[in-house]
Amino acid sequence: MLRDVFQQLLSGSISRRQFLNRLGQLGVGAMAATQLADVFAAVPESEHNVILNDVTGGRITCETLKLWGVQYVFGNTGAYEAGFIDALVDFEDIHYVLGLQEGSVMAMADGYARITGQTSFVNIHSITGTANALGMIVNAWADSSPVVISVGFSERSGENLGVFTETNKLETIPELFTKLSFRSSRVENLGESLRRAFRLASVLPGGPVFLGVPSDVWAGQCKLTSLIPASRTVSTSRIHPDSSAVEQAAQWLVDADNPLLIAGAELPRWGGLAELATISDQLGATVSGDTSSSRSSMGFPSDHPRYLGAMRGAIQTETPFDVVLIAGASRFSLSRRGHPLIPTEAKIIEIGLREEHLARSYPADLLIYAHAQETLGQLADAIRARNPNQRKKISRGRVAGELKQQKVAQRTEVLERVWDSSPIAPERLASEINQAIASNAVVVTEGVSSDAAIWDYMTFDQPGGGRRHLISSGGSLGWGVGAAIGAKLGAPDNQVIALVGDGSYQFAVQALWTAKRFEVPMIIVIFNNLGYQANRWALAGLGGRAAETGHYIGISLDDPQIDHVGIARAYGHEGERVSRARDLGDALKRAVAAEQSGGVYVLDVLVDRRGGGADADWHEKHVPQFSS
Repeated sequence: MLRDVFQQLLSGSISRRQFLNRLGQLGVGAMAATQLADVFAAVPESEHNVILNDVTGGRITCETLKLWGVQYVFGNTGAYEAGFIDALVDFEDIHYVLGLQEGSVMAMADGYARITGQTSFVNIHSITGTANALGMIVNAWADSSPVVISVGFSERSGENLGVFTETNKLETIPELFTKLSFRSSRVENLGESLRRAFRLASVLPGGPVFLGVPSDVWAGQCKLTSLIPASRTVSTSRIHPDSSAVEQAAQWLVDADNPLLIAGAELPRWGGLAELATISDQLGATVSGDTSSSRSSMGFPSDHPRYLGAMRGAIQTETPFDVVLIAGASRFSLSRRGHPLIPTEAKIIEIGLREEHLARSYPADLLIYAHAQETLGQLADAIRARNPNQRKKISRGRVAGELKQQKVAQRTEVLERVWDSSPIAPERLASEINQAIASNAVVVTEGVSSDAAIWDYMTFDQPGGGRRHLISSGGSLGWGVGAAIGAKLGAPDNQVIALVGDGSYQFAVQALWTAKRFEVPMIIVIFNNLGYQANRWALAGLGGRAAETGHYIGISLDDPQIDHVGIARAYGHEGERVSRARDLGDALKRAVAAEQSGGVYVLDVLVDRRGGGADADWHEKHVPQFSS
């Protein structure tokens, strides 16, 4: 009885006076009752539990989304989700974003979560939707994207009877690529299940959480439930580093002859780029991006005088790096194809939150498991307190500056050499895009074999309010276009451009319909090399029969050529194919103008094929005798 009275006060269904009277009737003294009323009055309204009476599971879901500040539901539903979708009708501030295929739905939610830092919500259908979404769930898992994936199951009365699309233990299918994969089998527990899913997805390092909900739970009735708000669920505190470890790291860096700082994947996601730049400025230290194989987002200021860009090979210096600070790196390696990327005798300091990436295949002399931004901020303070030697700083800065000049000179020489190439060089395409788009654009890349040109010839500056970069390290194609749509929904005031390969684009064309339905303006540039170039490189690298014969099976997309722009037009968009380098500038101007007018513009750009087997024109073609 006492609990019911408290819930009635919290929900506003009784007044303070009625609350005091009812406590008196239950034998609670006047002074005690007054103190209890004062305690409840002191709790901010935003932190009150939400008490719901006689509600459906669908309504519970919608109220939970409201408590967590969810603006968009990314979905493609079936009959099992009807109870939720019906309740959503009355929640006009929560917008349903329909995708035509579940992979695109997941990619949109992933892009939204990455750009906003907020947990996104997906709603898909049974085993069929789960199977279609699984590749993009892998991408979200690889990059710790906070996404709650709700999936409708067949009703409980048909369990183990082989009803339509029933799959025993469906929640176990995605569990390898989620922080938790579970089901909620009672309406009364649905609110707590959703809260648990949101909490686990959002706590750093984030990640997808899978929640199965039987159809009769969403459609079923609950007499009374209490929803706990996000403010009383998720901690806003960060994992702080051990102070002695910070002091040790600071001393090593100050004493180093030539320290190297590595800006890893965690920094663009959760902060720390500005702090790392400060440390570089304090020490005169060289800064490198993550290794190219990690497929980490760029974001460190490209024009920083000591920043070299993505690490694609060993950094050659006369003075070897003797202390290496790895900050939030992803799949980092000390060597590539047997060749060391950094000196093996260097002391290694590593900072990060993602346990599976820390000291992954190498020793760490000082391992700091903590939030990178918090740690780097404290490290900068500790370095400042040591008043670093200015002669050392100047000496290190000279080395770093020379490395930067060498990188710039190499890139300039390559660009000049390929500028007039036909087909168009990826380097020129990336360079012209860099000149054409906004200085604060969000650049979403899934160029695969063309990513190196994007890293080298496009500029980013996330901590300075400049361009941001989103990329997936999961390897499931079809992410780029959907992720760009989600990014635009999350950053409506920023220009968004998706740079994708021709193979990647074909995995994601259904997302174009969503862009039209919801009037999501953006630019899509296809780096079209007429095939799966990265796969051809792998075959050529074997030096086997494919390389000997020029028969690269499963590579060519050249016959028949795909009308990528025609597909975009079928979904209501505009675009053009560009095959001559001199036409690039004007085509990009048209793309930008279309985007600024609220449309989607697709540029299909024929780019130069590179690497082993680039000249091979063979493709598989079996012509059986079909009866007419």
